[in-house]
Amino acid sequence: MEFDDVVRRVGEFGRIQLRTTIFSGLVTMSTAMQMMVTVFMQQLPTYRCAIPDLANDTFGIQGTWHQHLINQTIPVDENGEYEGCLWRSGNDSGNGSVLPCKDWVYDTSVFPRTFPTEFGLFCDSSLLINMVNVVYLAGVAVGAIVGGLAADYIGRKWVSFIACLIHGVGGLGAAFSPNYGAYVAFRFFVGSCHGILNNSVVVLSMEFVSPRRRLVSVCTLAMSWGIGMVLTTPVAYLIRDWKYLQLAVALPPFLYLGFWWVIPESPRWLLSRGRYAEAEDIVKWAARVNKKAIPEVDQLFNEHSLQITPSLSPLKIFHAPRLMARTAVMIFGWITVAISWYGLTLNQGSLDGDIFINALVLSVIDLIAYASMFIINKFGRRKTYCAGMMISALSMLTTIPVHFFADRESPSTRTAFTALYTIGKLGVSGNFSLLFMWNGEFYPTALRNFGLGLGCTFGRVAAIVSPVVMDLLGEHPVLGNTVPLILFGCMALFCALSGIYLPETAHKHLPETLEDAQNFGVKRRKSGINQDSNENAPSTFEMVS
Repeated sequence: MEFDDVVRRVGEFGRIQLRTTIFSGLVTMSTAMQMMVTVFMQQLPTYRCAIPDLANDTFGIQGTWHQHLINQTIPVDENGEYEGCLWRSGNDSGNGSVLPCKDWVYDTSVFPRTFPTEFGLFCDSSLLINMVNVVYLAGVAVGAIVGGLAADYIGRKWVSFIACLIHGVGGLGAAFSPNYGAYVAFRFFVGSCHGILNNSVVVLSMEFVSPRRRLVSVCTLAMSWGIGMVLTTPVAYLIRDWKYLQLAVALPPFLYLGFWWVIPESPRWLLSRGRYAEAEDIVKWAARVNKKAIPEVDQLFNEHSLQITPSLSPLKIFHAPRLMARTAVMIFGWITVAISWYGLTLNQGSLDGDIFINALVLSVIDLIAYASMFIINKFGRRKTYCAGMMISALSMLTTIPVHFFADRESPSTRTAFTALYTIGKLGVSGNFSLLFMWNGEFYPTALRNFGLGLGCTFGRVAAIVSPVVMDLLGEHPVLGNTVPLILFGCMALFCALSGIYLPETAHKHLPETLEDAQNFGVKRRKSGINQDSNENAPSTFEMVS
């Protein structure tokens, strides 16, 4: 029997599939929290040089004697603020030598201890803070590649659970790191597991549900990511010390290992490896759990149970110029959403206002954007994509007049800037999830995974450089902190306009051959009537009620 027929008999989304989806959702939630927690752990509070030979020096003023000693020892900058990296030696006249700091005191009113204060990442060393994010995102890229290969070779379930274990161990190691180098190494492993799990649990969830229920799995995992980001803020609010905060998000993955005994390996993967007996045992177990009946036959599966797709070299894309152009447009879309989303997410701690309120609002915005996937079949991929990009572009480019014509010190101006920042993130957040769905749908069947993987790869590379972009362009003598937003806004505007060229795939038969992909979505004249080259039909991720 064909595998999809068996799935319909076993249950398109029964208890077995629900267990797998719950496990995948919980893992995705923890992955989001491990990433989002850096916004709080890596905060660099306001600081200044510690006064030499004063054992009990604090950032807060202890009295008039302390204020006098600070004024005598710590020079001020052009804004009238105490220098963070210099101190003055000499007498009360204030004419002594100005020297670099060796020790610092910092504001502990919000966070008593953070990762930068733990390892002394002040002044010139503060550049090392964002390097942690670069290494983490490099780990995500490596994990996505290695995890995909491993899942195809040793199985979706094994890879998911091994990565879940390492994810927890890496988090514990980061919490107990004795120095900066060890912390960075453990965060790399956590990032690698992020890349592995983001792919493996999605595949594990989708391969044992019917095609018309796959959107349920995809949307559930997207919502789980959003919920994880939202939950990080109250956890960080309650746990202000970075070590305990890291521990709090590192421990849950160990609990998820208990799902090993209640969810199956992907029978579709087992069939692809020729392990028909194991696949049949899992299907029979699923039928019992889902309380469904399956036909009594000598052999449920054989080499014809999975539809074999003829291979096609990716180089054949060069013979389809329209598909090549669409690939280029889609790659730029991936670069835009990845560099914008990670840049805006990991840099939100620099926004004016309460860090917890800002983080919560931005996380809720993400959750709303992911929830929009449930209605994406109604409005279509192309309209949703272009609208999201245009919203992001307009909001981020509007920061230019705000910067030049509004009072920068006014609370209302700061609120307006934060609001534009938030709306800009809304558009790219929704399109991040949309691209995972839309990217592969206009490729021929044999190149669908290649097309999606190609876009993801460019997106991962863009994500790696996003912290560097925010760091290097974050302060401009003329444009201030708007330069990254202007860059992201221009990129989003180009995506909104070029996205019109991409084909709509909702309610369409997806292309099977390279010729189908070349002509996909193109109007053609037949018998004097304009017809679309693809008749209306449910697409791969269509959800039928």
